[in-house]
Amino acid sequence: MKIRTVIVGLILLFLIWVLLPLSFIKLNNALGLPVYDFRPLKLIGLLLIGIAVSTDIYLFYLFKVYGKGTPVPVEPSKKVIETGLYKYTRNPMYLGHLTIYLGLFLYFGYLTLLILFLLAAAALHILVSKWEEPDLKKRLGKEYTDYLQKVPRWI
Repeated sequence: MKIRTVIVGLILLFLIWVLLPLSFIKLNNALGLPVYDFRPLKLIGLLLIGIAVSTDIYLFYLFKVYGKGTPVPVEPSKKVIETGLYKYTRNPMYLGHLTIYLGLFLYFGYLTLLILFLLAAAALHILVSKWEEPDLKKRLGKEYTDYLQKVPRWI
């Protein structure tokens, strides 16, 4: 893995997992929207975040070992990954990002974090269907086209 990939990956994770949620929290405060504080939901939120982060680390390993690349766009996978969670969904890493957003909403209680979760789900669906899948079809050819027939996009 190249140093450029590590730097770009860390910047993307900071933007996606820290800066974007913080922006939505500030928006919540600016709009004077309510914030709930319910301990059982906070615990569920922490659990979801922990599971999603652990899963994303595992998925990064799958990218490196089976895909011969990374999930970072500057060093993309060279092969279709059809093992682990990729046997059940074509986009487990994006589902992990969404799970983190849901976990952040449950933990912190800001209504705008739920809105972030919903907006991210819609944006990811558009990104995957309109840009990523066509690109992967071109780059990976028949292997990816066959994979599309076997494994659902989301669940």
